[in-house]
Amino acid sequence: MTGTPETMPLRFSGYFRKKTGKPDTFLTQVGPGTPGGEYQRRFWHPVGYVEELGKVPLRVRALGEDLVLFRAGNGEIGCLMMHCCHRNTSLEYGLVEEIGLRCCYHGRLFAPDGTILEIPGDAHAERMMKETSQGAYPVHVYYGMIFTYMGPPDRIPVFPDIDRMTLPGIKIVPRTRFVWPCNWMQIKENSLDPYHTAVLHVIPQMRGAERNFADEFGETPFITWTETPGGCMYLCARKVDDNIWVRSAETYGANLHIISSIFESGRERKEATVPFMTLWTLPVDDETSINFYFSHVLENEPMSWEKRDEMELYGQNDERPYAERQWIPGDHDAMVSQGGVNPHELEHLGSQDRGVTLFRRYIRRGIHAVQDGGDPEGFYMNQSQIAATYANDHVAPLSELGGEPTDDRVMRAYCEKIAQDYFRKAPMERLRGKLKSPV
Repeated sequence: MTGTPETMPLRFSGYFRKKTGKPDTFLTQVGPGTPGGEYQRRFWHPVGYVEELGKVPLRVRALGEDLVLFRAGNGEIGCLMMHCCHRNTSLEYGLVEEIGLRCCYHGRLFAPDGTILEIPGDAHAERMMKETSQGAYPVHVYYGMIFTYMGPPDRIPVFPDIDRMTLPGIKIVPRTRFVWPCNWMQIKENSLDPYHTAVLHVIPQMRGAERNFADEFGETPFITWTETPGGCMYLCARKVDDNIWVRSAETYGANLHIISSIFESGRERKEATVPFMTLWTLPVDDETSINFYFSHVLENEPMSWEKRDEMELYGQNDERPYAERQWIPGDHDAMVSQGGVNPHELEHLGSQDRGVTLFRRYIRRGIHAVQDGGDPEGFYMNQSQIAATYANDHVAPLSELGGEPTDDRVMRAYCEKIAQDYFRKAPMERLRGKLKSPV
């Protein structure tokens, strides 16, 4: 028995509540042949790090498929489907050789592109090597991180070398992976939900612990959302002393999200800020995801790396004791506790969730584009097409606001003005000229 909105009591309503609900599988499923899985296969996905490849293959899982990565003796990296095309033995036990990977069972030697180089002992080997091959996917190495493209091989997009990855004076530091036992959308939606920063990330301060976000994040901001040439973005505005601070973060394509510094306080005026973190979310399967990410570090970074490392990692996994995570939960706890796949039918969304609904519409549109035989937004065939990024902190005199910061109409107009300014000249373009000399 369940109630309706008209008949359900507001007090002690548990008895009347619907107890189970379904996720939106059109958006959340990532396996082969599913609408969402076909969409995800139009993007490059991170699967490992070059430093992990040694004497034996590395077993990985991506988009519901089991794979192995290896680096041949000649340095070429391969990504093969895990089970040998001969008798389905796992290639995680394969022998890494100079020009490929040899199956441990019957010795077939596979090149990194999956073609068969040797079939020992078979009189028809030459013919068979022309007729069959091992499933393989192309790879791209980027700052030590290995990406693979699992879509149609006749239309492989360029790897998106986005603007914030090529700034002078800033090091790109590949970081550890975070494994999340939940669907990829729960992670990506969080990046367009800045309201949570004024609640979840204030709890450490409330309970006497060191806080990893600046104190100013505790003030509930005014927020607008918009689509960008590459994805979706929020802009949230806060009054800080005599300044107006507009923070933006964004999603880009299917699997990338970008945030500016969690240490920003909005007290120092600036037009554009240096990059902070760039994160890819790999959908391992429908109920598991991995965050791979880069930290952007100034060559003369004022904060010690050890301290920054500690604060970046806090709350991003379940390694803390359960009692501690209950007392001071983090992003991991909030998102994973929604369930393996969040049952969307049980949600009750409000005006604060416009970023979530914007992102879901964006993904739905991309899936439909693939179903119709086209390319989704965020898919690029050449570098000149790649869209700019907009995660940034803009801090200006309060007088620039043109009204009272308590007036939502004034705040909305100002955020929309900043967005249009960004679209005319992106933050990283503004910053690049200033970084030509040492920072």
